[in-house]
Amino acid sequence: MPVTLQDLRQLLDSADVDFTDAAELGPAALPHLAELATHADTVLACKAVYLASVIGGPRSTEIILDAAGHDDPIIRIAASAALRNQEQAGRAG
Repeated sequence: MPVTLQDLRQLLDSADVDFTDAAELGPAALPHLAELATHADTVLACKAVYLASVIGGPRSTEIILDAAGHDDPIIRIAASAALRNQEQAGRAG
């Protein structure tokens, strides 16, 4: 079953996201996460960036680095934490 933007938005809108389970969506989710990481909703964008770090890989790193340059300082902080998470888990690309 393909991953849709709507599916990811609904998943990440939850108050209690299980990022380990969500990571099973795999690299197919990354294009949508890239879009959500630029969303005006700071909480949604932060969750998208973090999920990208849990999925890992080169495209995830791009999403995180793009978020590191975001205008919103909260999203920049989330990007820093996501990059650290990705590096510690050995999922960097």
